[in-house]
Amino acid sequence: MLGTVVDSVGGGWKVLVMDALTTRIVSSALRMSDILDTGVSVVEDLDKAREPLPLAAVYYITPSPASVQRLLADFADKPLYPSVHVFFSNRVTPDAVEKIKRSKVLLPLLKTLKEVNLEFVVVDGRTFVTEHPHAMIRCMGERSEGARQEFEGELDSIASRLVTALATLHDYPAIRYKAGKPPEPGDAPGANARSLLTQKLAQKVSERAMVLQRAGGLPARESCELLILDRSVDPVAPIIHEWTYEAMVYDLLPVEDNIIRYTAETASGKTELKEHVLDESNDGIWAELRHSHIADVYTQLSRKFQEFQDKNKAAKYQTGKASAGAGISNTNIKALIQALPQFREVLGRLSVHIFISSELKNAINSRSLTDLGELEQNLVYGEKNSQDLMQYLKDNGNSLDASDKMRLLMAYLATHPEKLDAAKRQEWQQKARLDGQDMAAMCNLAFLNVAVMNKQSTQSKGLSFGFKPKKKKATYRKREGRGEEQYTLSRFDPMLLDVVEDAIGNKLSQEEYPYVSRAPEETDDFSSNEAVRIASARTNRSTISWARKGSAGPDAGSGGSMIGSGMLGSVTGALQGLGLSSTSQGQGKRLIVFVIGGVTRSEMRAVHEVAKKTGKDVLLGSTVIIKPSGFLSQLRSMGSSA
Repeated sequence: MLGTVVDSVGGGWKVLVMDALTTRIVSSALRMSDILDTGVSVVEDLDKAREPLPLAAVYYITPSPASVQRLLADFADKPLYPSVHVFFSNRVTPDAVEKIKRSKVLLPLLKTLKEVNLEFVVVDGRTFVTEHPHAMIRCMGERSEGARQEFEGELDSIASRLVTALATLHDYPAIRYKAGKPPEPGDAPGANARSLLTQKLAQKVSERAMVLQRAGGLPARESCELLILDRSVDPVAPIIHEWTYEAMVYDLLPVEDNIIRYTAETASGKTELKEHVLDESNDGIWAELRHSHIADVYTQLSRKFQEFQDKNKAAKYQTGKASAGAGISNTNIKALIQALPQFREVLGRLSVHIFISSELKNAINSRSLTDLGELEQNLVYGEKNSQDLMQYLKDNGNSLDASDKMRLLMAYLATHPEKLDAAKRQEWQQKARLDGQDMAAMCNLAFLNVAVMNKQSTQSKGLSFGFKPKKKKATYRKREGRGEEQYTLSRFDPMLLDVVEDAIGNKLSQEEYPYVSRAPEETDDFSSNEAVRIASARTNRSTISWARKGSAGPDAGSGGSMIGSGMLGSVTGALQGLGLSSTSQGQGKRLIVFVIGGVTRSEMRAVHEVAKKTGKDVLLGSTVIIKPSGFLSQLRSMGSSA
């Protein structure tokens, strides 16, 4: 986009104007220096008042009515900029185009008007989101049937943005979806909408992809498989305490927009607040350790510090001057930085992760998470029962955080159907020292097809809906290389891992996972006429990451999405490094798994692991990345009461 804009106005310098969503899109793939390299001297917020500038303006905005209106307002009387290039992130309506054409001030200055089909946010090397943080509430909650316009509007928006990802990948999908559970008497409100949710989205994506294909924007033949699920695929993954580094950081520490804040001492001895971006492309330690078990992280950080000492005689000398037996710590690293300023950058990055790991250790200890986490996994795998659960709460309830107690109880409820009745609900509330709203949120797991209540309790007081018996128990598979051989707290793997493995191995039932249209030809399947061996050893980690920002792959800008070189070429190049390239040579067809209602860090980790192990190109998309705290908050809003 920016690279294709050649404009002599302002000496070739440009101002880039973006709205909230497009700012998120660009920020997820580019640094500010990448943008400046394309001739941009100023980046502006569309939603804020701006001063006129004698520069060519490049608008990269969504085609929403609000953004279109803001664009027109910039040229209502006097123009803010003498030359204008407008790029819409998605398909623009004829009505919006007509409004632009009727603008007597804007139209003569308009040099470019294009749709670039880029309306999703990159999260990591295999993950993207469509930025619909309330999709679980709007599409799966009580209001999903009462607010039909909101439900359909949310699905339309999700489908539209998902298709822009396909356009960027230059992939035409064979679309499958997990068939919804047929509504039954006593289901939580919204059962009819939930039963059709994945099918509806699959159909909407199919229709939009066909339109783009006919316009030449997508291949003539199916080049990938798109599998659409919803959050009910696994109600445990957003609840359980995950013990890998990345998941723990986002669960237990205050991370905002991938930024963690910490205090550090400057060369002059002053303490200042610093920020560190958790980014796999710029932080090698984070990229290496983020999917590792936390115990391995402590070991690896200590090893890295020791290796630095061994390779640098000066560092070894300085450390030798410290007190005997002093181990790795921020204090020791601070002393080294002061003595060896030439190693400030290397030691500074190591210091950040030592700080993070120390904060995690403090959180684990203060919240007694080791014992709680072990009990969670024992409950999920059927090695402990409700008596063990109640005894633990009796002994430890006073010292536990309310959210941790809720997560523990829900881990049991989600894997033991119909174990709760009115009397037991009251007992649990008292023993866990929770309030009625906490218990209501837990019972709202019913909106994710969890059979929470025993059938005799369907008319119990305080429950707004009943539940017909659903005896099927969620079964989480134990895998080789998990558990006692490594760490007790490393046993859990999300259901999504099973689904992805079965999809790669062509083991998904067409009854449970039907195609929107015909199944792809047998010669085009994932196994490429040979069996795919699925293995899941914890020691195999994905090292696939984004391409270096600013580097475009061989197909950047190709294929009807009107993405040119320069900035959007860089975005495409970043996507290609992720695995989101327009080809997946030697890997068979790409598999894209999309989850309505959010995905967890454990599911992101699982996709990296299976892609690494099988050599297949697997991508994970969703409406949002969910943290446990956010999931609990959304559960509270799923129904009017429980």
